[in-house]
Amino acid sequence: MTRFDRDLFVIGAGSGGVRAARIAAAHGALVAVAEEYRVGGTCVIRGCVPKKLLVYGAHFAEDLKDARRFGWQVPACAFDWPLLRDNVLAEVDRLNGLYQQTLDNHQVEVFHERATVAGPHEVRLASGRTLSARVILVAAGAQPQIPDVAGAEHGITSNEVFHLDTLPKRVVIAGGGYIANEFAGIFHEFGCQVTVVNRSGEILRGYDESLRDRLLQISLAKGLQFRFNTAFERIEKQAGGTLRVHIQGGEPIDCELLLFAVGRRPNTAGLGLEAAGVVLDGLGAVQVDTYSQSSVPSIYAVGTLDWL
Repeated sequence: MTRFDRDLFVIGAGSGGVRAARIAAAHGALVAVAEEYRVGGTCVIRGCVPKKLLVYGAHFAEDLKDARRFGWQVPACAFDWPLLRDNVLAEVDRLNGLYQQTLDNHQVEVFHERATVAGPHEVRLASGRTLSARVILVAAGAQPQIPDVAGAEHGITSNEVFHLDTLPKRVVIAGGGYIANEFAGIFHEFGCQVTVVNRSGEILRGYDESLRDRLLQISLAKGLQFRFNTAFERIEKQAGGTLRVHIQGGEPIDCELLLFAVGRRPNTAGLGLEAAGVVLDGLGAVQVDTYSQSSVPSIYAVGTLDWL
């Protein structure tokens, strides 16, 4: 039998990669994981968990206002963004440590560097080392898309939004999906003026129509602004540091922050998959069967689908 350095090598330590690694290791497999950022993946590190903590923090703005109407003598309250931001990031640090501990407890070797596929049974680390594996699992997840528009480099994505130094006065959010709407509500409750720019005529495409309509009514009543059926023409950085967002068929919108929330794409670029014979679809996602096996029998993939 051919001898391999590892039974399983996982590229990516997100939800799919960590679980696969620890389950395989629990069954006696010799497992290694490569993660170029932090252990935990999008949901834990820069997605669901920190975003939901911001949502929870934003709710207190309305709770404090409602309390006064129910007889509570609530004094004027000021919001401290750096305090909430740092507490959220501290929780992310804690969870990152727990995920790392889980892998350590299962004797999974973790390489904190980028890894690419060098062949059907080979993985090459950024440090130059090459390891062989009986099975390779690609669990690299997805990354935010950025529109191909002049000046797009002046905007940010959900990856960077949790690290803002200060809260902006005016925010433009590109997109109409759940990520865009969640951040629109968060920034509004924190006192920012929010404008949502969407290329289609509706928010939450694919969701229940009554839910979409109700959310739009609530958002408009609260003072959020929407620009539907429009696209970006260009983004300019002004002398004072503000941004001017030019949109089709409308007046430019000035803001301090432009957040792109227009979908995600599989994080497969540059992984060496196609050179190894792995078939990708038009979005860059690995084509797999019902057992998550790719066109190369020794290479599997999870979590590399496009999220809209």
